[in-house]
Amino acid sequence: MTIKRLTVFSLLLFFTVCQLPAQTSPPTQVCGTTGRSPWLDKYQAGKIAPLPKSAATQYIPVHLTIVGEDEGSGYADPLTLVQSFQLLNQDFSGLNIQFYIDGDIDYLNSSIYYDHDFNNGRDLLTNFNRRNVFNNYVVGNPAGNCGYYSAAEDAIVLGVGCINGGDRTWSHEVGHFLGLPHTFYGWEGVGEISKVEAFDKPAPTTVTLGRQSVEVERVDGSNCADAADGFCDTPPDYLPERWQCNNAGVYADSLLDPDSTRFVVHGKNIMSYANDRCVEEFSEEQITAMTTNLGGRTGLAITNPPAFAAARAEDLTILSPADRAVATYSDEVTLVWNTVPNADFYLVQLNISSNFNGSVFTSFFTSDTSAVIRNILTPNRRYYWRVRPLNRYDLSGSFSEISQFRNGATTTATIDPAFDAAISLAPNPVGGGQELRLSGSGLTNGRLEYTLFSSDGRQLLRRDGVQLTNGSFQQTISTASLSPGVYFLRMTLDGRLSTRRLVITP
Repeated sequence: MTIKRLTVFSLLLFFTVCQLPAQTSPPTQVCGTTGRSPWLDKYQAGKIAPLPKSAATQYIPVHLTIVGEDEGSGYADPLTLVQSFQLLNQDFSGLNIQFYIDGDIDYLNSSIYYDHDFNNGRDLLTNFNRRNVFNNYVVGNPAGNCGYYSAAEDAIVLGVGCINGGDRTWSHEVGHFLGLPHTFYGWEGVGEISKVEAFDKPAPTTVTLGRQSVEVERVDGSNCADAADGFCDTPPDYLPERWQCNNAGVYADSLLDPDSTRFVVHGKNIMSYANDRCVEEFSEEQITAMTTNLGGRTGLAITNPPAFAAARAEDLTILSPADRAVATYSDEVTLVWNTVPNADFYLVQLNISSNFNGSVFTSFFTSDTSAVIRNILTPNRRYYWRVRPLNRYDLSGSFSEISQFRNGATTTATIDPAFDAAISLAPNPVGGGQELRLSGSGLTNGRLEYTLFSSDGRQLLRRDGVQLTNGSFQQTISTASLSPGVYFLRMTLDGRLSTRRLVITP
């Protein structure tokens, strides 16, 4: 898996780390989805035959784009995303539907998309959606909502403040993706709950949503197939804002239906607006509808994924810096660990204390087994870090043991973009035993020095005083004595610095 950033800077060695979400205005609505799917109209009219639940688990590929501010702040916390994704799969396990991270995890730096209205949201999905996958975006403020499903672009957008290990916004929006309306469909246009609570007389027979008149569902079930969401096993619900259930799991202030029958609203349905501690499931009719909707999406879900297993933290070893080591530099450190079987990517956390239960200093995803942390460290300070290997189909597992290091006092030389662009290292990757060609042109005359390091920080080769002629040089490096793996080549010329990542294959 590649962790890709849709920005202008290089990812060769440097990962702009995911910061904790910036403070954004709290959403004024829970969900920005108010319409009803034309597909559902056909399905409930009997024009689409219902499909039984698949006997084999169906796996849906998710393309995940995490949006931050222009300067790279505000990204959703990776651990929170993992926990939310696990809850999503928990909610859909009874449907024999599971979701997996497909291909790249993209990071997008764009303030206009991070805090957007529906017009800019439409631009976001139009510009960055991928084909043949389920596109999911996590932003700071999705048009004043916790999330929404866009039918035109067939994608969902989630807010960083409304996803965590106990929030079902993700499952709610996936319900919309698979054709479901709200249980209180039609009441979205009514507004505040206080307007519903004002009913000391029967509810109206219809409510208006946009230009549409929607029939209000009655308690006796006489119009359940035609009113509200059209599902007869979801009881009447007139509550269009977030509400809290009591200990019995119902809305404490009972309502009157059009027949003057008093009833309570049950809070367990995921497509309601009940508080997260109240919701827990979809109804059987909703499940059949979602199964049928998925069955009509040709080529999206797979039932025969490659063999997979959870990646185990027990198989991960911290290589560099060694535990309790002192790092060389104050402003840069390279974190290195081994390749873990079954791991498609890794979640790295770096903190200023050994307590990782709250917020952490920085956290990020990477598909590599090393990451360079640069320009955010304090000299002579102790840092703690750990890594969680993850499989794209199975995000369960745990973190490695915590390792610590003390940062150095010396700053690194600044990487010079012009110098870096003038350097060529080829082939890369290189087969073991082949020679590497290191060359440069268009440089000022001077003396070049370069050092080859292993992924655990050991110096393997050093050459000083390579004289440039007419601003050019050529060198060859033998790989005969080097094992397959990841290496780093650091080059300096008159105080200018360039570092390249080198991969040697078997």
